[in-house]
Amino acid sequence: MIYIFGYGSLIDADCRQCTFPGEHAYAARLHGYQRYWSGLKSADDRSAVVITPDNNASVNGVLIPFDESFLPELDKREEDYDRVLLDVSQLDLLDTLPKPAVKIYTYVAKEYWHPQSNSPILQSYLDVCLRGCLAVNEQYAREFLLSTNYWVSHWLDDRHQPIYPRAINMDALALEQIDSILNDMAHLADYNPVAHS
Repeated sequence: MIYIFGYGSLIDADCRQCTFPGEHAYAARLHGYQRYWSGLKSADDRSAVVITPDNNASVNGVLIPFDESFLPELDKREEDYDRVLLDVSQLDLLDTLPKPAVKIYTYVAKEYWHPQSNSPILQSYLDVCLRGCLAVNEQYAREFLLSTNYWVSHWLDDRHQPIYPRAINMDALALEQIDSILNDMAHLADYNPVAHS
C-alpha cells in the first residue's frame, strides 16, 4: 500500500478530496522534520505550512492511503515542494493501518521564508488544517499549533471571503472549536491571531 504523509491542508478529508478520491486517513507523527509557515512561489498572496529536515523536531499529521496514478495531480498541487520517500521507522503510527506501507511519501519545502505582509497566514487555510486535526481530537489540533514555527503578525482573517481556494464546507461548530483553541494558545511566541467577533 502507498501512503502520503500529510501535515497541512491534506490532514483535512474535504480538502484532500479536491485533488484525489479520499479514503480514511490515519493519525501519525513524523520524526526528523520541523513544520514552518512559509511564503510560496506559486501562490504569492499567501503562506502555507512546509516541513524541512530537523533531527530534533517532529510533526503530527495523517497517513493517507493513495493510488499512485494520482501522483502527477498531487505533485502539481504541491509544486512548491519536493516529494520524498520516507522510511516507516521515521513515523509513530497512532492508528492501525489497514495494510502495511510499501512506500510512504511526503512533501518537503524546496525553500522557505517567513510570511510577509503580501503573503500572510490565511485564517481560511489554518481553519482547514485545524478542522483536519479536530477529526482526530482536540489535542491533535493543539499539537499542530505547538509544532509549527514562524507564527508572525502577518495574519489575514479571510473567513468571510476566503482566499484559500480549498476552504470549503466550514461549519459553525468547527469554527467555534477552532476559535476556542486559538484563544487558549495565544501565548505562542509571535502568535498574533485576529480576534473574531
